[in-house]
Amino acid sequence: EGPCSDGNVCTGLDKCVDGNCSPGVAIDCDDGNPCTDDSCDPATGCKHTANGADCDDGNACTTGDICKGSVCGNTGPVDCDDQNPCTTDSCDPADGCIHALNTLPCDDDDLCTVKDACHLGECTAGGELSCNDGNPCTDDSCDPDAGCQFTPNGAACDDGNACTEDDACAAGQCLGETAVSCVDDNLCTNDSCAPKTGCVFTDNNVACDDGN
Repeated sequence: EGPCSDGNVCTGLDKCVDGNCSPGVAIDCDDGNPCTDDSCDPATGCKHTANGADCDDGNACTTGDICKGSVCGNTGPVDCDDQNPCTTDSCDPADGCIHALNTLPCDDDDLCTVKDACHLGECTAGGELSCNDGNPCTDDSCDPDAGCQFTPNGAACDDGNACTEDDACAAGQCLGETAVSCVDDNLCTNDSCAPKTGCVFTDNNVACDDGN
C-alpha cells in the first residue's frame, strides 16, 4: 500500500491497493474568487475561467456589481439623491447612502410665506407675506399659488380733497362723488374752495345794497 500516481493530477495522495493505484482525495481548486468558475483538468490541473456572475465589490456606494475579466466591477455610483432639499446627501463606502439634516433656505411652495428654511428634514415657513398695499380701495389677500391679490372694493374713503364729499372707492381708486357747496349767500365775499382746507370766503369790495 505504498504511494503511487494514477495519472490524474486532480487527485492527491494516490496509493496502491490490491496491486492497483487507487485515486486519492480530489484536490481543492476553489480560488475563493466569485468571478471565476473553478474546475480541474486531469492532465493540467486546476482551471479558473472568468465569468460574468453577480458579485459584491465591497463598496456600498456602487451599483450593478458584476464580474468583468475575473474581477468584481460595477456599472456606476449609487444614486443617493432623496429629492429632499432639507437633507445633505452623501455616501459612505461601508454604510451606503447618508442623508444628513440641514438648515438651508428652501421653498415650501407657498407664495404666502417668507424666509422658508429647513428644520428637522422639512421646509418650514419663517413668516407670512405682507400683502398690504396701503390702498383702502382694495381688499388685500394672499393665494398660496398666485401670491398677493388686491381686489377692488366699493368702500367709503377719503380722496384727500376737502372740496369733494361722498367719497367712495371705484376701480381701486378713491373718487369724490360730488363737489362741496361753498355758497354763503353773502355778496361781500368771494366764495371758493381749496382742496387742502375746504371752503374759503374772501372779503371783497363790490357794490352792494344794505337795504337801508
